[in-house]
Amino acid sequence: MGEFKTPFTRILSQDIKHIYSGFPQTVTLRYSSPYPTQEQLRQKEDSHDLKTSVLRFSEYDKSYGCLIPRAPAFRILSRHEIDSLVNRVSTPTVASRGLSNSSDKAVVNDTRSNYPKYLGLQKVEKGEMNEINSRVNRPTKISEIRKHQNITKLSDISV
Repeated sequence: MGEFKTPFTRILSQDIKHIYSGFPQTVTLRYSSPYPTQEQLRQKEDSHDLKTSVLRFSEYDKSYGCLIPRAPAFRILSRHEIDSLVNRVSTPTVASRGLSNSSDKAVVNDTRSNYPKYLGLQKVEKGEMNEINSRVNRPTKISEIRKHQNITKLSDISV
């Protein structure tokens, strides 16, 4: 049997009714499984966290009736492991030595000694101030180009 081809726009424009004859074909549709709710996702994440972290690092204490984290101090260690542990714990840290602030202070002191007038520690003479101002206020190359374009109206594009 030949196919009956009519575009949807033509059906609408010509108001064609009853295009199909006979019984409609049954179409089986596939449905996706229902998505989990936010509450189900949260419960799944909580149970995963319980399995991975809490149960692995905790032990049940009957006197309190709850899980208590295992204390690392009660591990069984050999004498060599204890010696390395004591050495590591007894050595002072970088923060306790106070090395971090001294390097910053050295940089600030070096800058002050090498460039004192730019830190506002010394007054700048009037002639030197005029020289700095003229150098800073001198027009740049691009500002000269822009000024020339504005004068000659090269930047205007007429259609």
